[in-house]
Amino acid sequence: DDGRVVRVPIPPLTEERRKEIVKTASGKVEEAKIAMRKLRDDARKDLKNEELSDDMKKRAEKEIDDITKEFGAKVDKLFAEKQAEIMKI
Repeated sequence: DDGRVVRVPIPPLTEERRKEIVKTASGKVEEAKIAMRKLRDDARKDLKNEELSDDMKKRAEKEIDDITKEFGAKVDKLFAEKQAEIMKI
């Protein structure tokens, strides 16, 4: 404590702790994917209740699936980058 700032020494992360952090992050990634799939399913249910032609419903379902895949890939990419950053010494 120098009067304005309190300094707390934090030891460097051990490999074991890094793996634990990655495991926790992996769990969060899986939760995000589950949430995206739930939203996709809800959107499909809402789409079935709409009065649209079968052609338009198929196109909309394909677009919903494409968006879900796109964001799933983004989540995977960000997780891979973060995992590499965490494990970096």
